[in-house]
Amino acid sequence: MTAHPEPDAKDKRAINEKNTVENKIICVIDNQPLKDKIEIEYHNIRPITPDERMDISNFATVCKKHHKELGQLSIKEYKDLIEMEIFFKSAGLKKLNDILKFKLTGKSTSAPMEFTIKNDGNEIKVNDSISLPLSTCPSTGFKFFYMVLPVEYINNDEELQPRPLELRRLWDLYRHLLVNSQLTPSVCRLADNKIFLFDGQHKAAAQIWAGRKEIECKIYVNPALKVLKETNLVAHDKLRQMQFFSSVLINKWASIFTEEWKEYMDLKGAKSESGFVSFLVHKGKKKSEALTMIESNIFDSILEDNKNSIVKYINEYEANSKKPLTVTRLKQTFFKKFISAPPLDIDIEESDRLRELERKNIINMLNLITDHTLKDFWNPEKNDEAHKISERIYLNGSFKAWVAILRDVVATILELFDENERKEIFLRHVNSQQWESIENCIASLFTHRIWSDQSQENYNSLRLGNENLVRKYLVKRGLNVSWVLESYEEQDGTFID
Repeated sequence: MTAHPEPDAKDKRAINEKNTVENKIICVIDNQPLKDKIEIEYHNIRPITPDERMDISNFATVCKKHHKELGQLSIKEYKDLIEMEIFFKSAGLKKLNDILKFKLTGKSTSAPMEFTIKNDGNEIKVNDSISLPLSTCPSTGFKFFYMVLPVEYINNDEELQPRPLELRRLWDLYRHLLVNSQLTPSVCRLADNKIFLFDGQHKAAAQIWAGRKEIECKIYVNPALKVLKETNLVAHDKLRQMQFFSSVLINKWASIFTEEWKEYMDLKGAKSESGFVSFLVHKGKKKSEALTMIESNIFDSILEDNKNSIVKYINEYEANSKKPLTVTRLKQTFFKKFISAPPLDIDIEESDRLRELERKNIINMLNLITDHTLKDFWNPEKNDEAHKISERIYLNGSFKAWVAILRDVVATILELFDENERKEIFLRHVNSQQWESIENCIASLFTHRIWSDQSQENYNSLRLGNENLVRKYLVKRGLNVSWVLESYEEQDGTFID
């Protein structure tokens, strides 16, 4: 998109007349009158393609201030960017259905359509009026057809497309599709007379934001969800253009796990996590994929629990402001230290019981950590001393190091001195007295003066990526397992360095 041409004097008079309200020329950005002629500038309403001729219907009057802010953007782009930023700043992650609801206000959305397969499976009739040819995928045997679909009939496919939208990616596609064609169709599936879009969410959302009423789609007819899930997962992992958020990847693996687990449980004989891994390997999956399924199911059950208060401080779940955590960081630190690595080689009823105890213990622990390090602390807008302490606690190295210290503290409280026992730290009942000791130690851990030390040297030492180096630094400053276990009783919350 190029800079716009300057209208001549005759064109300017016509544009002025078009943008006059109550005998006053206005700036179309804020509809405020322009009192002085030297304030009047002219700008294109929509983007201008390189070979486009001067068209005064595409120009409007703006003030000098807004003309400078517009830069290379058209007026439409400028207004849509502001609207898009406001939309993304509102609470919650945004998906295609949110765009549809926002842009199609007052219009019925997610409406069903009637589809009837005719002519021995070679034709599909839409709403008893449009007939379209049905094709067959040579690899899967899935039937599919192409259709230019009115946007009000589109639904986001939560099962196959749980990813949230990204502002920057949506904006770039929006600008591109304002002046360019859609080269490849969005991919959907037909189920229960509804169209669910699972590939091309950003592309579809960008076109809807740009005002398009129809979108080109390739639509599968009642395909096997399990096959599409696995295809979609591989496409966004090993063959990715844009990788899933870790939280979404976990959710997708957990979804596949559910289907495979049901099939495994229907078999005769003893059941265990180890047996499930062998079952999947026998079906042709890699052992690493099988273990990822089990882990993801465990992670997902923790992250999706509405009692887990730390979720609001995880970037993938609350992306409207700066957050201290990501799912990947939790996986590499807290989950790695406190979740027993699968597969358990014990009867499934016993392992299920222990995994549920583990899940509840971890959520309880995360909630205590939230209360003592994030709630009423983390506030990047305020950026006061409480926030800065929280920020130091969650620096890359310090986070890894104190999680490791906390694991050893908890193991000591639970009287787990054998390393094999410590690997299964939360696969057990933790009584109320033990939880009281754990909470006191968490409180003590974060009263150490190192967290309030504002020096650059301290900041640099805490942000190191090497966990061992940071832990040695903490020990040098007096923060270790023994200090945590002893200080809450002896010092009554007093800072120690």
